[in-house]
Amino acid sequence: MPHTHGILKKKTSINDIVKILNSERNVDKLMMSEGTYNHLPKRALKSLRQIGITIEVVQLKRGKESKVKERIKRYMLLPAKQISKRQGIPLRTVYYHLRRIRYEQE
Repeated sequence: MPHTHGILKKKTSINDIVKILNSERNVDKLMMSEGTYNHLPKRALKSLRQIGITIEVVQLKRGKESKVKERIKRYMLLPAKQISKRQGIPLRTVYYHLRRIRYEQE
């Protein structure tokens, strides 16, 4: 009976894949995130396909938009240091979100 092991979401080594394949279940299909797929060596992916394992790349949803980002948006006209001070947010975090907000507006 074919079995799909859960979705592999983190970087996975070849040893991890071997453990999954050697498990008690008969694995016919591996589902993995795009990041996991890109991390595996092409040689390993080719070998998995040769032994009949189907690989499905799954798009994972990101979490909710950051509440910090929304707080920073309210004060965008102020200098970053003032936003940091008023909101109690680290200055690097303020710069990070300001950069992302400006990129989204382009």
